[in-house]
Formats: sequence, C-alpha cells, structure tokens
Amino acid sequence: MSRPGVRQALLKHAFAKRYPGIQPGEWQPATLMTERVLALRSRDSRSAPIPLDRVLDENHFDFRGVPSVGTQDQQRQRRLEDRRRRRSRESVPEE
Repeated sequence: MSRPGVRQALLKHAFAKRYPGIQPGEWQPATLMTERVLALRSRDSRSAPIPLDRVLDENHFDFRGVPSVGTQDQQRQRRLEDRRRRRSRESVPEE
C-alpha cells in the first residue's frame, strides 16, 4: 500500500543477494530502507564508505513518492557539483 507523501524504495530482485535480510519486491519507506542498508554495510568491513546522499543505489532500488524537500535540495546540489566537475575537466587543455 502506498502512503501519500512518503518516499518509498523497493529492492530489485536481481540485487537481493547483495542485501541479505531485505525483502526484494516489497515497498518500504526510503528512510527505513536506508537504515537497513547502512546497518548491513556497517557489519561488512570490506564495504567502501557510502556517501550519505547515495546510500540506496538507483540501479538496485526503485523509488516512488515525492522526495522530501531536503532530498530535493541535496539532489539539486549534487547535480550542480557534478556539472561543475565535468566543466572543469572539459576546460583543462590536454598536453
């Protein structure tokens, strides 16, 4: 059941083995899913640090619902920073 105003995430079946204990194909509040993924990663000493604004990999999860205003601001800022990095790489003359 979808809850209006709550951002939700669903783990795709193809990536279920990477997230033991998280049920694939089941919609959960994105905040809860984020907490579960962070808990799994904290137990795995081999995993690389995850930027907090990208905990749920968009390739591994589907999303529905409206992102919170804070999330929208973070996404906007991330896109701006990504654009700046691309431009700075493009403007550096090759030797």
